[in-house]
Amino acid sequence: MTLDAGTRAARRQRLAGAARRPGRRATVLTSKVLVVLALLGLWQLLTASNALNRASFPTMASTMRALWDELTTASCWATIGQTVEGWALGLALGGVAAILVGSGIGLSRFAHRSTVPVIEFLKAVPSIAILPLAIVVLGTHLQMKLTLVGYAVFFPLVIQVVYGVRALDPTVSDTAATLQVRGVRRFFVVVLPSAAPFVATGLRIGAATALILEVVAELIGGAPGLGQRILLAENAGPSMFPLMYAFVLITGVLGIVLTGVFGLAEKRVLHWHESQRVARGQA
Repeated sequence: MTLDAGTRAARRQRLAGAARRPGRRATVLTSKVLVVLALLGLWQLLTASNALNRASFPTMASTMRALWDELTTASCWATIGQTVEGWALGLALGGVAAILVGSGIGLSRFAHRSTVPVIEFLKAVPSIAILPLAIVVLGTHLQMKLTLVGYAVFFPLVIQVVYGVRALDPTVSDTAATLQVRGVRRFFVVVLPSAAPFVATGLRIGAATALILEVVAELIGGAPGLGQRILLAENAGPSMFPLMYAFVLITGVLGIVLTGVFGLAEKRVLHWHESQRVARGQA
């Protein structure tokens, strides 16, 4: 079959773009590495020259030594595991509840009209505001972290799920009705895939929020994890500040890793969606 000139030109353009893509990725990665190295060098320069008070800002070198020493201990990885455990369980708890509740609200016009204003109001309440109540009721244990993280994840995600369910294409809905796809099967085969991009966006945002609330719960509430170790290092005095900054860096890197994992998972799961095809230059 002969291809017209426009099709051949479009194919050549896609192939040329695919050939240039690895080079662009390498350039972007190199620029990011150089920026990080420049910031670390500036940190060392400002602290070594005493432009920043060393009592409050340890040098980059001393912080990196403390970071390396800590990463070689089992207690550090156990602490990271405690934070990841609370983050993952709280995210799962809030995520599952949001998908179930949001789907029920989105599928019912009456439920949507009567509950969305209440959810929008509760969504505006800062999650950290319920921390004192969670500590009083649940103590400084894992249950407190799960409650706080689950609450922070639930309300932004439930709104996304509601909008995703209500954004179902009428043609798809009519086709499912014609094929007699009903009940639970309709939910899993038609409704949930249609709302998947909204759910993915809500989960990606919720994952970042969950980590913030997890560390705050440990830092203020005293629950075991990276936040607690940061607080203990701060309370130990200036001699332990390099360790405090080391744990701050660990927390930041953990956030980057978890966000990256969610981004990759979204690309894999939603590879069929238009937004992902556009990102890959296939639209």
